[in-house]
Amino acid sequence: MISVLICSVNPGLLEKVTENIRHSIGIPFEILSFDNRIAKKGICEVYNQLASKSKFEYLCFIHEDVLLRTENWGRIITEIFLSHPRTGLVGIAGSKYKSAYFSGWYTGVTELDCASYIHQYSSKTEQVLLSPSGNKLEEVVCIDGVFMCCTKTSWNKILFDEKLLKGFHFYDIDFSLRLAHEYKVLVTFDIELVHITTGGDYSNNWVQTAILYHQKKKEVLPFSKTSINIKRIDKKVIITTLDHLKNYKIDLSNKIKWIVFQKLYLNPSFYYAILKFILYEPWGLKKIHSNRKTK
Repeated sequence: MISVLICSVNPGLLEKVTENIRHSIGIPFEILSFDNRIAKKGICEVYNQLASKSKFEYLCFIHEDVLLRTENWGRIITEIFLSHPRTGLVGIAGSKYKSAYFSGWYTGVTELDCASYIHQYSSKTEQVLLSPSGNKLEEVVCIDGVFMCCTKTSWNKILFDEKLLKGFHFYDIDFSLRLAHEYKVLVTFDIELVHITTGGDYSNNWVQTAILYHQKKKEVLPFSKTSINIKRIDKKVIITTLDHLKNYKIDLSNKIKWIVFQKLYLNPSFYYAILKFILYEPWGLKKIHSNRKTK
């Protein structure tokens, strides 16, 4: 009943997640994977190709560096779709608001962000739980691509935008935002997923894609289905995103574009965040802070 679709670049991880799915999904399934090590196709193109070959009505787009701890998670997913009409997409992390300012799905605002997963790093494990209401389901407008389940009908109507997004970033935000205009997009807290990771890539490629995406989508952003104070929320989004990106190696030219294209320099309340964004990684301040925490 579920077609699991994976864009793979690591055969070892693919083997592990395939075995994990076999033992945990709990309902009839198929796994369709594409070895992208040589072709290096954009993930939108890969996902559209795999989905077109799938035979079941429910599609699960999943990263290969994950493990699912919940037994019968496939049954949980299908029951959500059956019990909640007009649901087109279900994930495990997302937000009730997407700003027009350059950012990922995470806003940093407690009442808007929804997530339940585990980050497993080489030296530690981090539980991420963002639950605004305590409900088992939350309606959002954009989700994280680590785990996305949709109906084949909704995918076929929306499709991943392989013309605009030719790499590996913003495919999830774009797909879920466009889908949210037609269907319900939900985050479930009933599935426990472990993300085996060293951290996402938020360097030059992510920044360049973010700039491209937001410039192309000006007419549909910001977007939310709830009543919010956009001015207040956007200020939080801007500062949260700058604070996150300060840790990554990003060319100065891209940092300048980030600031200038959004006219962040016009607001003095952003100056401190901008200064950290520009200097934190080049001056090695992250290492200094880490050493102080260790001591």
